[in-house]
Order: sequence, then structure tokens, then C-alpha cells
Amino acid sequence: MTTKPRKTFRAGPCRAAVFVNQRQTPNGPMELPSIAFSCRYRDEATGEWKDSGSMRPNEAARAVLVIQKALEYCWLREDAAAPGPEPEE
Repeated sequence: MTTKPRKTFRAGPCRAAVFVNQRQTPNGPMELPSIAFSCRYRDEATGEWKDSGSMRPNEAARAVLVIQKALEYCWLREDAAAPGPEPEE
């Protein structure tokens, strides 16, 4: 079974997806978020979509944007069960 992302952010060919795994701790269950990033392109010869290990400067700006939005989703959620680090005191 494939786990679906809780939230996906896209800008052009760049995509950041937030996945959340549950972990049992002595204080109860805890959600641990992770972010998966990809930048896709269509292979002109085969027509298949593939992941790229490099990008153009305008795609890099889009990559930063989708990763920033994924971080905001993880850390700035208003609900009590929001995944992310504990606030510093």
C-alpha cells in the first residue's frame, strides 16, 4: 500500500509533499512529518515523466517556494495535533 501525502504543494515542475508518520512515545502517539521533493520533466524521446537532479534558476526559485510552503504547513498549523518541533522557550 502506498501512503498518500497529507498535503502537496506544486509550482511548475517542482513539487513538495508532506507525509506524516505516527510514532508511539511514553507520552502517547506523536506525528512525525517528512517532506519529499521532486522536480519533474517530460523526456522528449519517450514522452515519460522523470525526476531531475538539476534545475534552471527559475525552477530553483519554484523549488524554494514549494519547500517553504511545506515547512509552513508542518510548523505553523493552528490545530493542537500539528506535527513539527516543540516551541522553544
